[in-house]
Amino acid sequence: MLSTTVIAPVLAEETKKTNSKVEVIEVTGMRGSLSESMNVKRQSSGVVDAISAVDMGKFPDTNLAESLQRITGVSINRVNGEGSEVTVRGFGGNYNLVTLNGRQMPAANVSTITGNPQDKGSTGTSRSFDFSNVASEGVSGIEVYKTGRAAIATGGIGATINIKTLKPLEQSDNMASIGIKAVKDQGGDGITPEISGVASWVNEESNFGVSLFGSFQERNSGSRHMSVEQFQLREWSADDLSDFTNPGVVAVNAPNVGQIVAIPSNLGLGTNQDERERTNAMLTLQFQPMEQLRLTADVSYASNEQNSTSLIDGIWFSQQFNSVEFDGNPVVSTPVKFSEDIEGGKDFFFQNLALATKDELTSFGFNAAYDVNDDLILRFDIASSEAKSGGNGPLGKNSIRYNLAGSNAGWQAADFTQSMPQASILIDDLAKGNNNGIFDREDVGSQVVQSDVSNQVTTVDQVSFDGTWTNDEITVDFGVGYLATEMVQTNTNTSDALGGWGVDNPGDIDAIQEGLFEQSCTACAFEDHDVSGVEGADAAAGGSTIALGSVSFGGDPAALLAATGQQLGGVDLATLTVSGLANNTIAEDILSAYVQVNLDYDIGGMPLNIVAGVRYEQTDVTSISNQIVPLQIVWESDNDFRTDLSTSSQDVAAEHDYSNFLPSIDFTLDVNDEVKARASFSKTLARPAYNQLFNSTTVSAPSRPTALSGKPTGNSGNAKLNPLESTNIDLSLEWYYNDSSLLSVGYYRKDVKNFVGTAQVTKPLFGLLDASSDAPGTLSAQAGDELAALGFDNNERNLFTMTAILQNPDAFPGGASEFESTQAFADQVFSAYDVFPESGDPELQFQVTNPVNSDSAVIDGFEFAWQHFFGETGFGYQFNYTTVNGDIGYDNGGSINADQFALEGLSDSANLVLIYEKDNFSSRIAYNWRDEFLSKVNRGSGNRNPLNIDDFQQIDINVSYSPLEDLTVSLDVINLTEEGQRQFGRSRNNVFFIQEADRRFVLSANYKF
Repeated sequence: MLSTTVIAPVLAEETKKTNSKVEVIEVTGMRGSLSESMNVKRQSSGVVDAISAVDMGKFPDTNLAESLQRITGVSINRVNGEGSEVTVRGFGGNYNLVTLNGRQMPAANVSTITGNPQDKGSTGTSRSFDFSNVASEGVSGIEVYKTGRAAIATGGIGATINIKTLKPLEQSDNMASIGIKAVKDQGGDGITPEISGVASWVNEESNFGVSLFGSFQERNSGSRHMSVEQFQLREWSADDLSDFTNPGVVAVNAPNVGQIVAIPSNLGLGTNQDERERTNAMLTLQFQPMEQLRLTADVSYASNEQNSTSLIDGIWFSQQFNSVEFDGNPVVSTPVKFSEDIEGGKDFFFQNLALATKDELTSFGFNAAYDVNDDLILRFDIASSEAKSGGNGPLGKNSIRYNLAGSNAGWQAADFTQSMPQASILIDDLAKGNNNGIFDREDVGSQVVQSDVSNQVTTVDQVSFDGTWTNDEITVDFGVGYLATEMVQTNTNTSDALGGWGVDNPGDIDAIQEGLFEQSCTACAFEDHDVSGVEGADAAAGGSTIALGSVSFGGDPAALLAATGQQLGGVDLATLTVSGLANNTIAEDILSAYVQVNLDYDIGGMPLNIVAGVRYEQTDVTSISNQIVPLQIVWESDNDFRTDLSTSSQDVAAEHDYSNFLPSIDFTLDVNDEVKARASFSKTLARPAYNQLFNSTTVSAPSRPTALSGKPTGNSGNAKLNPLESTNIDLSLEWYYNDSSLLSVGYYRKDVKNFVGTAQVTKPLFGLLDASSDAPGTLSAQAGDELAALGFDNNERNLFTMTAILQNPDAFPGGASEFESTQAFADQVFSAYDVFPESGDPELQFQVTNPVNSDSAVIDGFEFAWQHFFGETGFGYQFNYTTVNGDIGYDNGGSINADQFALEGLSDSANLVLIYEKDNFSSRIAYNWRDEFLSKVNRGSGNRNPLNIDDFQQIDINVSYSPLEDLTVSLDVINLTEEGQRQFGRSRNNVFFIQEADRRFVLSANYKF
């Protein structure tokens, strides 16, 4: 039978160091596990929570992160319906330290496959451990240290999370179990298998033991989603209405002058199918050659391979509205209903994605514990581990994107007021297509091909020597250690035009080879949202429209590229044109020493335990970046720019060092036999994210011409950053009112300094020139004057087209007089010409940001937990609620020209678990809720929109039955109500991503022998 606890067992490491005697309660079910947890909780010091396996090979949830979310103060983020990273008391994964059997674990996570197509180019720079890589069946328990302790490694301001595995000499009997599962994800195809086995053996002399765990899991899943690449922010001016609307158009709820306006760049509807194979293995050997000496060696391996295919139907908005309605929001105004009439047609694209990643984790450790005498224990530990995350597709690619498209969106409308934004399109295939008014195969051609290769490799080598000295009145723990971490991040992006953004040659793919793509219906897959298009679109368009998603064209992007790449673009998978490179290394060497004392007193007949200590750490940081110098930024079309790179590079290095004294003290007072009061004071630290330490400078082209408020951006790291330091206070009161019931309330406060903020300066970089500046004397300025003289709007499309005409007089001998204000003419120019910077152009003025230690903040809140069983009825419940408050939030009305500092991840959370357990039957209904929270302060480059995650709730059900003493059969229903995810920016109408998710069924059997 499976169970989840909100109360911790005594920590194995703490028990070893304090030499405390812990009563062992045999775990026979859910209630027995909770009773054991309460018993050891009462004997611990500080604030420590945990979850333990009910029996060998059986953990409360199918995923470690999903088990951790049941603990007070712990919330998680989900990726493709599974728990991935944890947030503790408002601090995300970068600020929590994860250890395996007390040793620090490396983190590597290139999160390409999330169900969100905007993440296809994600890079690995995280310190956050991905719990989805580790199978829960091989874990005997998880401990969450919420208070600082001198004997605990640093790195976790939120918490230090220790994963415990099986130790054979700690088992009373030889045991083994095997588990099999059949998994049906309603978003995937078929039923997938999972199998796991764990065994522990000890010889007759009880001085040599072996434990072994192995598992293999498959999962097929899928989801549906809507996405917007960005909401372009601007401060509304008196002239903007004429810039964004056709003559005579009256805007409904028009913004006020000076107000922030957020305009969507595009709209996409998509589906994805995901496959995962996860393999785990752990081996532990223990040998006790003499009573005083115990040797332990262990090795762990985890592999998580993921593949995903995705098809996204999308349109881009020209931002030339012939009708528009804004939402009337007084802070951030957003056009929520609008239409565009595009003469000649605009691209209607189908993004075909193939994604593949592989995460690997290996760890080896050796430990020797020697009892020198009755008073002194010495321990030596050495370990080496590596985490790798990166591409697993052809040639190591994380993603391959092949765009099919038709230049047939002659009129389009969007409605952002619905639960999922909608779009309708009137097909115009006269200029490019077969002129039958139907979007069909003959209208479709190639557009662009792109790829990403991103890898993160982190290695951790560590050695420690510590000991415990005990007499009748005091226990002293002491130790020294050395830890070396190296993180290497590499990233390569490519981009090549085939038929071009304007879809130069409809039918070009079929002309080479038929059958490479097929027609389908993306919208037909949606279950929870109506995606039938914009109401009243036919009448407004003056013809029959089609809903975005109702006509889709998809194929295998790798096969499409292999068959057509050479003929259409002169490229194949191995020769794609590089558009971005990154190569960064961060090395950290940490020397540490600590001493900690454990004292017992009696105050007025009440036992008082004090654990006090201090930890010292010296950290040396080296940052090396291989800098690729950009040569020029080329204007490719209306709002598309390309960065050309040089073939040379240089290493740029920087070093930094810092030292920290970290004191801590815990008080535990037994008020009476049932009530405990605790108070803890400590100082902890967390190191900056790896990407904040990079020593390179990167540039990003503007999202639109600089003459029309486009802003190029740059980003530099700062290897001189100091760690975040937190001064912590924890107070709690616990009432153990029977053998399996507990009521507790706690308060915590964290005063954190050295938060990483952002400094910004506007300056040129690498001598790059601006081809779209509209500065006096430039071609773009002349283009603007010519457009005005001809009576045409100076918008993105017209400005690029006219500038390209002026830069290519041989092709346009009539100069500006050859200009035509039609989409068809613009597409021809887009296809044939780029605008290159010239010697008379001004330098691009980049908004360059770099991280600095500049901010302080206070995070505090309350934790409440109640665990209760109703006598011997079998009924019980667990409930916890956590509040998280911060004194710095995001200002949605703040300047769009400056980065903000705000606390990320802060949200209240709650769990309710209803339990029934009687005889051989057990059931559990678990409800989890997390409130809305800020995930990122700055989503994307150069567009200061935050990323908010909407509130989320999930219901899981577990039912177990034991027909035989050693056999348990279980059914899990995960995400019963099929809750999805919603992400938005400064306004809830700035919706970036909506995902439909599905429930998952898991039928399992576990046999112990």
